[in-house]
Amino acid sequence: MSFLQTTAAPARQSAGAQPILLALGFAVLIAISAASVWLADRANDDAEAVVHTLDVQNKLSLILLNLRRAESAQRGFGLTRQEPYRAEYREAAGNTPKAVEDARSAVSDNPIQVERLNQIQPLVGEKLEEMERVIQLFDEGRAQEAQDVVRAGAGRNLMETIRRQTLVMLNSERELLDRRRADSKRTNAYLMAATLIGSAIIVIIGAISLYLVQRSLRQREEARRALEAANENLEATILERTADLRLANDEIQRFAYIVSHDLRSPLVNIMGFTAELETIKKDTFEKLATLQQSGSAGAQKDLELSREFDESLDFVKSSIGKMDRLINSILKLSREGNRSFHPEYVSMDGLVKSIADNVAHQATEKGVDIVLEALPPLKTDRLAMEQIFSNLVDNALKYTQPGRPGQIRIRGRNNQTQVVYEVEDNGRGIAPEDHDRIFDLFRRAGQQDQPGEGIGLAHVRALVRRLGGYMTLKSQPGLGSTFIITLPRHMQETEGKAA
Repeated sequence: MSFLQTTAAPARQSAGAQPILLALGFAVLIAISAASVWLADRANDDAEAVVHTLDVQNKLSLILLNLRRAESAQRGFGLTRQEPYRAEYREAAGNTPKAVEDARSAVSDNPIQVERLNQIQPLVGEKLEEMERVIQLFDEGRAQEAQDVVRAGAGRNLMETIRRQTLVMLNSERELLDRRRADSKRTNAYLMAATLIGSAIIVIIGAISLYLVQRSLRQREEARRALEAANENLEATILERTADLRLANDEIQRFAYIVSHDLRSPLVNIMGFTAELETIKKDTFEKLATLQQSGSAGAQKDLELSREFDESLDFVKSSIGKMDRLINSILKLSREGNRSFHPEYVSMDGLVKSIADNVAHQATEKGVDIVLEALPPLKTDRLAMEQIFSNLVDNALKYTQPGRPGQIRIRGRNNQTQVVYEVEDNGRGIAPEDHDRIFDLFRRAGQQDQPGEGIGLAHVRALVRRLGGYMTLKSQPGLGSTFIITLPRHMQETEGKAA
């Protein structure tokens, strides 16, 4: 014990340090992640701002480009009168207003640029009118007047004014672009630094944790070897205790069988003596028929005694019959407890439908509708499942609520490694204080107006437990009951061997 205590102390120290390091590493990881997310979001905003500035520059440049294309095409048409120049002029002139509106939408977040564009827009309109007037003069054959308009230089002055003011806007955007690029570069640098620093801290913490884990593993290995040396006979002890438990379980099963068998012997004797008493009663009271005719008071008294004798014999017979049924039930449970289960894949849809078909006539007579929903299959003992659902359906048919149509609904669902089946009825229901009592052997709840010995639900719960599952009940008086069965989807071969 002293060696174990000596080796356990450093192990506890290492174990105590590991959660602290893990918590520290987790906190650093959260901080780095939060910083990285914030910086990444900031970098994304900076990148979007850079792209936006470039888009503004592009849209402002398109205004000048379309005006210059239109002006060049106008001059080409004036010199050549060729239609391709006219078509190019129309296209460029038609695109210019749209380019202005696109630029306005792009600079809507910058009031200074909006104001500058408001000054450019009327100049663009005048320039387009000037070029259109020249085209119309050429079309009307007034080439000299058209050339005079061009030589006057008004259009050239308008174009120069537009170009200068547009360049002012472009220069402003260029300065803004430089600032935004600097901000983006700085944010990316911060992001890189945070990532590198955080990674370095995590590596350091990981190295320390690895060292502590290795040291803890060495200490635990030493403790394990010491524990194995101190408990080398533990496995043999467990096997011995397990064997004792199996013997005790077998003894209980044999006891149940012997008790049931021995109880039957006095029952047979009692039944024999009862038959002899009936014979004696017949001989003793034969004379009553003759005496009855005489009408004497003694004969009348003998007749009453005969009736009382008959009632006593009927009571004895009824008690014997009930005791015989109870003994048969115990024997049945004992045999079922000794039966080994054989897991196989069971289609529950087909199994439950077969049970419903077998009781269809009885259900029709009682006005009960049996509704079957989709039931998931499972690997289990088929016979046990037939007994479980047959008992539950029979119970639901027995205890219907008078005065309303009965319904039994059977449904199921998958639940990770388990399957859950529900048998729901709208019958009498069960009081809350009887929810556990009805699963006890020979116990019944509510009005005792149906045949049975009170072993069905006890048998069902025992089967469910042996299949590796459990059973619960939801019920309210007058509202019906729902029996819920939860079973493993794949019953192991070793399950169900013991009672």
